[in-house]
Amino acid sequence: MKTIFSLLFVVVLFAGNVFSQANQTVRFTYDASGNRTQRFIEVKEVKQTAGDTAEFLLPEFKPTDEVELLSEVTVYPNPVKQNLHLDITRLGDATATAHLCDISGRPVLSFGNLTAANTLNVESLASGTYLLRVECKGERRVWKIVVSE
Repeated sequence: MKTIFSLLFVVVLFAGNVFSQANQTVRFTYDASGNRTQRFIEVKEVKQTAGDTAEFLLPEFKPTDEVELLSEVTVYPNPVKQNLHLDITRLGDATATAHLCDISGRPVLSFGNLTAANTLNVESLASGTYLLRVECKGERRVWKIVVSE
């Protein structure tokens, strides 16, 4: 009985795949090494029924003139031994905050009221890899910083 159900399942599964893919062909292209580079799905015939009509409205795209404040940030030197310089070109009159976190995300040092040109003293930190997270008016950027001896 178990064998009959298994055989019936395989037949139904195979028949469903054959009938559902009758209107499409899949082609692949390969490079000289045999790696697949592209996949094409070719649809031969599309029949629209009354149940297929659906309307999908895309939200209206509205470009803004807002400038990302943290789009031009320079962090140097990296790796750093004592002082890390953080220059935020487009900050203007706004202030930013920075958190230096260990690799697991725990804050190790915090810096508030950052302006356009800043020097962050990191000589108290042990050698290793840290994440510098800078935030300003809802924007957030993260850099990997290496502290060396």
